[in-house]
Amino acid sequence: MGHMGAPSLRTITADELARGVREDPARSLEEGSILLFPPGLLPLPPEDDLAFLREELARGMTLKNISYHPRGDYLSGLHEPWRQRTKAILRAHSREVTRFFGSLVPRYAERWDEGKVNFRPLQERGRHLSRHSSNELVHVDAFASGATHGGRTLRFFTNIHPSEPRVWKSAGLFPELFAEFGEAAGVVPLGRRGLAEGPLDRSLSGLLGLFARVGLPQARTVDSSPYDRAMKRIHDTLKDDDAFQQDESRCSRFEFGPFTSWACLTDLVSHACISGQHALVSTWTVPMGALSAPELAPYAVISRAR
Repeated sequence: MGHMGAPSLRTITADELARGVREDPARSLEEGSILLFPPGLLPLPPEDDLAFLREELARGMTLKNISYHPRGDYLSGLHEPWRQRTKAILRAHSREVTRFFGSLVPRYAERWDEGKVNFRPLQERGRHLSRHSSNELVHVDAFASGATHGGRTLRFFTNIHPSEPRVWKSAGLFPELFAEFGEAAGVVPLGRRGLAEGPLDRSLSGLLGLFARVGLPQARTVDSSPYDRAMKRIHDTLKDDDAFQQDESRCSRFEFGPFTSWACLTDLVSHACISGQHALVSTWTVPMGALSAPELAPYAVISRAR
């Protein structure tokens, strides 16, 4: 398992893909690995589409990121006249990534809930976003909208900048960070009973799910749960702690070169993107029942806290 300050990096080679990957990639992810895919393994959009994403979209943004939502087949974060072509590109990329990565983690793919696909056209360094929205501050992923209900956040990234790396730093894995910051976040006393969903939570989630199924997919973004609220408090506590953010001695650095892809459980691997431009990011929620090692999940870690 990765240790404090150093998630492990595991490269998946073309030879492994051709002959079959021996060690279970899902288990590697749950133990804190970042899976690295060298350029050329993942089929990418045609070069004219990549150039369109890189050169045209920044001026049309309306939100932090441009997002395609497979559930509902809609696009957010972008003005016309770029919407239709962008939607088509991101839809095709979403399907390609789901096919490619799903074949490596079939245990997940059978049950995962497919989330949005982001395109991030702006340079991350110096964006001056609000503190809790900044990608430059080290965090574990938790979301202000939507709910995982204890499921894992799995993300697949591709750097489509033609010449510059996307640079991450990590300050370790969730269990160690939770041991250090869980009390300050007000999460340590919760335990399993505090994460249990009450009648109100279950009723709200059921109603929002119904709305989503009858043609209002955006309704899911309003959902929440005790677990997701706890993770958001930990996320915010890490970003608010200046001493933690400034302590470079505890951090590992990762550079992902042009057209490289990588995947990790971002609720486990702490991370900050300290520089980089033009990334595609696919997200899934993996339910507890699909995990190889559910005892390593943040839900289990918080549940054991006293």
